[in-house]
Amino acid sequence: MWLQLPQEIQKRIDDELRNRRLIQAIKLVREEGGLEPKPGLYEAQNVVMDRLAWLSEQGLIEPEPTVELPQLIAAAKAIPDRVAAIEAVWDGDTFGWMVWLGAIVERPGQHHERFDEVGLAGIRRGGDIRLFLGEVPPWPEAAEATEKGHAVAAALGVPFHFTQPDTPDLDLMRWWDTLE
Repeated sequence: MWLQLPQEIQKRIDDELRNRRLIQAIKLVREEGGLEPKPGLYEAQNVVMDRLAWLSEQGLIEPEPTVELPQLIAAAKAIPDRVAAIEAVWDGDTFGWMVWLGAIVERPGQHHERFDEVGLAGIRRGGDIRLFLGEVPPWPEAAEATEKGHAVAAALGVPFHFTQPDTPDLDLMRWWDTLE
């Protein structure tokens, strides 16, 4: 399907992918690719992911943005609510696993009656293709989140929590669950 796309659209898709804008690339395939019949979401996603893998192999993808410790500490200190803990949790989407680093604050939240979370950073160091290539574990995003999470927590004088840094899982105990 890639070869059926006009060269101008291929160039625009490559530009989006070089900057890790996957959704925009998928939209280009579906909405401006001129393909008949119009590809479904999963077909377009497969085209984009195949192209992303090729661009990655060629070294043409911008590296993941770095998450700098001074900015994390400043962001955590700027939170107006009292920070009770710093927490890292796994999250995933159709492109792979990531770790969210956040501050647990004392105010009612969506997942707990007494605590809420304020996001500080999302850390992703590659897509799920790493699983097939045998590149993980270890999970570099988990190691980075653990190191930076401990440092932010120390700067604020609060605990750091990461239930399971060795294996991605969406259904893990949260910091507030350790209090009960």
